[in-house]
Amino acid sequence: MDDQSFGSYQRGHSAEETTAGALDAIKERALLYGNLEIRPEEVQALAEGRRVGLTVREFQVLLILAEREDRVLRRADIYSRVWGGEMKYRDRSVDVFVRKVRNKLARAAPGWVYIHTHFGVGYRFAATRLSEESSSPQTTVTPEPAPAGP
Repeated sequence: MDDQSFGSYQRGHSAEETTAGALDAIKERALLYGNLEIRPEEVQALAEGRRVGLTVREFQVLLILAEREDRVLRRADIYSRVWGGEMKYRDRSVDVFVRKVRNKLARAAPGWVYIHTHFGVGYRFAATRLSEESSSPQTTVTPEPAPAGP
């Protein structure tokens, strides 16, 4: 389409129609997992239609995991994709950012877990609804009475 025909296209459509079309295109490219919608082009994550409030770096961590749904990613791989370069020994950046993302997702989407830990390896993204039993405490722990003394 040349510039002249593009201009006539714009004049032939209202701003609302153009905006609605653009929003539809963005929604088509959005990633949906449970009640979480990830919009890479907007650098936004929405839970139940509300913004999760992630920083750019937190969003990058979430997106990298979500794009590889159900696959375990090593911490070093996540680090190299988000921060670039090689992860230093004992660097906890990935763990800190995963914790931040988890906390924000838990507040925005209670009853769902998205990021799962594979101890000693890394993390896996899978939208999992918590059952009623697992999301509420089932038992209360009461201390045992001290043994009677002599």
